[in-house]
Amino acid sequence: MMNKKTPVKSIILLVVISVISILYVRIKVEHVKIGYEISRNNKLEKSLIQERQNLRAKFMKLKSPERLELIADKLGFKYPTQNDIFYIEKATIVGKKK
Repeated sequence: MMNKKTPVKSIILLVVISVISILYVRIKVEHVKIGYEISRNNKLEKSLIQERQNLRAKFMKLKSPERLELIADKLGFKYPTQNDIFYIEKATIVGKKK
């Protein structure tokens, strides 16, 4: 003879197992999503590091003295002569010190 409590216990057990199974699947799905996100971020990091290296190389090339001298020459710049140099003496400032 079956007790009336037996079906209720079975239903409760089935509900608990179902909830645990759903939570387990949900956690696994989140785990996979996070794995993909980490992979995407790693690729982005490598890409940004490469871009930074390229920009640094370009910057060093653009600021090279040889390049700047060539551009200055094309623009008509010249090296200063002794007559082009002005010396400024230290000025005395009159007034209150703060």
